[in-house]
Amino acid sequence: MNIRLAIADSNEEYLNRLINVLEEYDNLSFSVYTDKKSLEKALLEKNFDVILFDVSIYEGQMSLGKIPLGIMLLDETGSIPEECKNFPKIKKYQRISGIYKKILELYAEKCGDIGILSDGKKAKTVAFYSPAGGAGKTTMALTAAARLAMTGYKTFYINLEDIASEDCYLGQAEGKGMSEMLSCLGTSINFTMKLEGLLRTKAENLFYLNHFDTPNDIYELKPEEIAELIRSIFETGLFDFLVIDMGISMDEKAIKVFEVADRIVVIEKQDAMASKKLETFFRQTHIMQEYGRKMSRLLNFDTGRVNTTATQIPLIGRINPVQNPDAAQLITMLAGSAAGDFVKALL
Repeated sequence: MNIRLAIADSNEEYLNRLINVLEEYDNLSFSVYTDKKSLEKALLEKNFDVILFDVSIYEGQMSLGKIPLGIMLLDETGSIPEECKNFPKIKKYQRISGIYKKILELYAEKCGDIGILSDGKKAKTVAFYSPAGGAGKTTMALTAAARLAMTGYKTFYINLEDIASEDCYLGQAEGKGMSEMLSCLGTSINFTMKLEGLLRTKAENLFYLNHFDTPNDIYELKPEEIAELIRSIFETGLFDFLVIDMGISMDEKAIKVFEVADRIVVIEKQDAMASKKLETFFRQTHIMQEYGRKMSRLLNFDTGRVNTTATQIPLIGRINPVQNPDAAQLITMLAGSAAGDFVKALL
């Protein structure tokens, strides 16, 4: 889908900087106007989807006609004309990639769900689960996501824990994220465009969103909503892999994730309590019969002793313990070393 953008600003130096970056985005075509007369003529003769304007060119004095969306470039040192106060606003002086993403987010709410910005490829979904807390599930999920990204796969990480800890590696910031995308389900908002507008990146090919706003957003999620959220992200075609970091509860929501996942990686830890919980999990006949074929085991904090877990689920890797690790450094190290080779079994 191509967005036809009109840019109106009298500051040519700023326009050159803006255009040099926006030209890199294939889903934008734009025209630039540096005076009121040329803009007024264009509004009468041309069709645009969005006008991005500075008040030096447009002060609300002329009709935007059939243009669905007008966005004001907000220079925080200046005043806002009365006619422009109801327009959505984007801070003018920020990273231009941020301006681009905000345009997508705002336009997604106007254009409706009429298409996607990607090539329609399908993602492979890998869920990471452990019935025991402290087994290193989030560390292993993040390691897998980082390794997949390093290998060249566009990878999206999503955390479904009530109290999440992915911020040890994936920085969180103020702004919308998973809760906002959840609110888009079942609406006419263009989900793909909205997602692109909110995406955050850790490094090349590794994408995520700010975590859910509150634990209540997770508590109140229905299994069908989780499936719809995952399916909607899956069907954007933006990613090669979805890495889902699950909670430790074995409830209806977890079963729904098992259902939609292509692969399930069960994280083991060799201590008495974790082993007991794992053995209980593997004895759940209905789960093993339905989803066991999707499962692989990954042994974390490997002590070198013989593994005695009673299961036919294949073991795809062993991760040695590291003393007093910094979480972010550990994930980077594991992803870039032979320890991260367990990911090959998921390809």
